[in-house]
Amino acid sequence: MLILICVTVIVITGIFSAFNLYKNKLNSIDHNQEQVLIQVEFEINNFIDKIIKISNLLKSNYDSDNSIIENIVKIDRNVTAILVLDDKGTIVNFSALNNLNIYKGFDYSNKNYFKNLNDEKNSYWSSVFLSSIDDEPSVSYSFKYENKVFVFLINFEDISSFIKRFKNIDKSHMIRVIDKDGTIIINPDNEDMVLQRFNASYSDVYTSLINKVKAYEQKKFKPIKGKKTQYGTYINIDKTNWKVIAREDYTNVISALSNIMYITLFFIIIFILISIYFSLKMSKKIFKVFDQLKNTTTKISNGNYEIKVPKSDYIELNNFINSFNVMQKEIDKREEYLEASLESFKALFNSTLESIILIKNTKIIDVNDITLNLFEAKGKEDFIEKDILDFIDSKYKLLMKENITKNTEPYEIEFIKFNDEKINTIVQSKCLKFLGENIRVTAIIDITEIKQKDRLLFQQSKMASMGEMIGNIAHQWRQPLSVITTCASGIRLEKEMQTLNDENFEKSIEHIVDNCKYLSKTIDDFRNFFKQDRKIEEFCLHTYIQKVLKLVSSSLKNNDIDIELDFEREQIYLKGVPSEFMQVFINLINNSKDAFILNNIKRRKIIIKTKRLEDKVLIEVTDGAGGIKEEIIDKIFEPYFTTKHKSKGTGIGLYMSHQIINEHFKGNIEVKNCSFMIDNKSYKGTSFILDIPLNKNEYILDYII
Repeated sequence: MLILICVTVIVITGIFSAFNLYKNKLNSIDHNQEQVLIQVEFEINNFIDKIIKISNLLKSNYDSDNSIIENIVKIDRNVTAILVLDDKGTIVNFSALNNLNIYKGFDYSNKNYFKNLNDEKNSYWSSVFLSSIDDEPSVSYSFKYENKVFVFLINFEDISSFIKRFKNIDKSHMIRVIDKDGTIIINPDNEDMVLQRFNASYSDVYTSLINKVKAYEQKKFKPIKGKKTQYGTYINIDKTNWKVIAREDYTNVISALSNIMYITLFFIIIFILISIYFSLKMSKKIFKVFDQLKNTTTKISNGNYEIKVPKSDYIELNNFINSFNVMQKEIDKREEYLEASLESFKALFNSTLESIILIKNTKIIDVNDITLNLFEAKGKEDFIEKDILDFIDSKYKLLMKENITKNTEPYEIEFIKFNDEKINTIVQSKCLKFLGENIRVTAIIDITEIKQKDRLLFQQSKMASMGEMIGNIAHQWRQPLSVITTCASGIRLEKEMQTLNDENFEKSIEHIVDNCKYLSKTIDDFRNFFKQDRKIEEFCLHTYIQKVLKLVSSSLKNNDIDIELDFEREQIYLKGVPSEFMQVFINLINNSKDAFILNNIKRRKIIIKTKRLEDKVLIEVTDGAGGIKEEIIDKIFEPYFTTKHKSKGTGIGLYMSHQIINEHFKGNIEVKNCSFMIDNKSYKGTSFILDIPLNKNEYILDYII
């Protein structure tokens, strides 16, 4: 492995170095070609601008001086000839350095430099063509002026001389110029291609370079003629759409790197041989020490802590051996410490107040003494290697399976004792390593008695509410019973006086029947409140608030309490036990009613608001009963805490309301003192705010029964 690592590092370093050399070489060529193209582009643009300036000079002076075309041809060697055509394309004047085949009156209307001029296009740079003047390949610049067309035949001698300055390592010229149709304009290495007007638009220069990549991007391509791969880039002359190509023979690039590659390979081989030699020499001594350490550790694992490792020839290894000997002593000490810790853990394990069960996967591996007492087991053998799910009530097994492999917060669950009795517990579990194994420590607290007390509190609250309801029933029934008694007495009196007629009889009977129906309806309303069926259902919030107000309407009326409702427009539905929700609302209404009476408030008003948010509903019950003292407002949800006389309250109504909203509806109930204005009258009182999730509640029905 040591040799392999050394060789790998050397080879990777060599390859990386060679690759960097290759990239640096290409980057150098790229930079050089880019700089050359910038210079050539500048020179060609100057050349084009010069031709255009001459044309502008001709436009402004031709009418006054017809000899100007001769002067331009004689003075500027970039222009070999100037033709002046009329609007029919006929030569009316000309000047040329070498006049071989041109005369006035010749029809040149079929020439591209004439045909391609129109009303929208006043000037035109032609592609390469065979000049009729001197039978040489030429490029023209033509332009319209008034009713004439002027044609400049261009000589590239200056541009060609400038381009010939730039050569590659192999002495070949770097630059090629191609016109807009793909015909070669300048090729210093092969001027015959210019004379032949060779078209390169179908060559690899176009398909792999010009049509493939953007200007100044380097690319490999095949030459127009020849087999050696080229490497280069190009630019576009915007004014004429000429392509200027910078290229170099790619084989020259590779050959320039060959010698460096051979030298790099030579040094790689040398370094590999040296690394193999020293690796073998060093490893022999080093691994000898490791073999001794291996034998020593084997003996230490068997309990022999007195053995020592011999010294080495290397200072570093001697330091390592000394550290190993120190570690050996520490292991001996820690083994003694771990044995003492294990004994302490066992003592602690059996001295806690909680039942503790150690579980591996789902199998019980140990329990403490409290567990034996809690489950009324004969001994630990009743638990060891048993499945923990065997001791859990069926409706909680899925919950235990979900939490069996993770750390948990406390949650409730029912266990089954050996006598088949069920116990309510709070369970919390942690996963840890014990004796080298992954185990789960489960702590269990018996809350059966707490549950029973909560059930008693709930029943006590229910009985208190029942007492309130019986008073409401008395108020509700007093008026209809009075009507029934009056009607019955009237019928009897009229019967005795022999004045009873059919009309009075029917009318009285109708009053009696209507009031009896009212009494029957009232009985149904109160029966729904007191029924024991705790079926979870979806119910309308506003409907059940109205039912509560109907049940306590007589009590509110007798105490001059006005109810103001501010409901959300849309219907809101909750999920739960409707009678429990009604009990909470009755507790809140009664609490406000008692506060009005206790504080002797004259203007008595209760406001009930509902507001729906995204996934919950806010219910606010606000009274103007004077508020609650700040020093006790945080205690009002505690059991048996009350500000009323012992004959008026038990202190469990608000406690049970808090339990129902928090535990059964998974919501929250808060209280605060507040002030508000209604009809220009100020009120000071208390606001209870219920925050209940919509249709997302989970229920454990027997939490408080």
